[in-house]
Amino acid sequence: MFEGAMVKLQDARTALDRLRASVKPPQVTNIRIISGPPGLRGDPVGIDDPVAFSETFSSCVAQIRSVGDAVLKNRLASKINGFRDWRARKTDECKNDNLLKFINDRRNEDLHNAVRRLSFTMHACAFSNENARAPSPGASFWMDGTGPYWIEYQGTPSERRIPYEPREGYVFTVAIITPPTTHRGKPLASSDPVTVCTLAEQYYAELLSEARSKFGR
Repeated sequence: MFEGAMVKLQDARTALDRLRASVKPPQVTNIRIISGPPGLRGDPVGIDDPVAFSETFSSCVAQIRSVGDAVLKNRLASKINGFRDWRARKTDECKNDNLLKFINDRRNEDLHNAVRRLSFTMHACAFSNENARAPSPGASFWMDGTGPYWIEYQGTPSERRIPYEPREGYVFTVAIITPPTTHRGKPLASSDPVTVCTLAEQYYAELLSEARSKFGR
């Protein structure tokens, strides 16, 4: 009955494991360069690679949210007595929960509008691009909260961002801009990206377990 949802849950847990493996204790130094729109920022975590973290976070959110879709939009289950009323209650619960609404909105923003809800900060003690060599003629040098990088073929269909090497000596932190603050009626102890995704995965895992117990055949 809910075999597809079980597969999506395993995908979500794999994505969450990747997200957890990418973080380390945050660090603060005397030079900080922030990248991201203004707004309230959540608790930061330390990372090594902002680009990889952004992709992993987006994947994690999408995979977690798809578990809910696989459960609540199950066509076979919708034919079982009581499922539609249960689904309506759970749908309202998700809509009214601050953290679950964030996950849903974040998935839709990323999928439809390419909006990023993460703010990155590069931390360093000193910086110099004196020995930097352009990867190709005309490449321009840039630096923001995700680190120093080159832009090749700017303004063309072939435009590409290439990280500046070496990157040793730089550390990064990432936080959610305007993060959720409550879940299941209680304040969040932390609003860092990993905590938010972990709580969402736990909710949808419990949702699937309840659905299988009540309606699984």
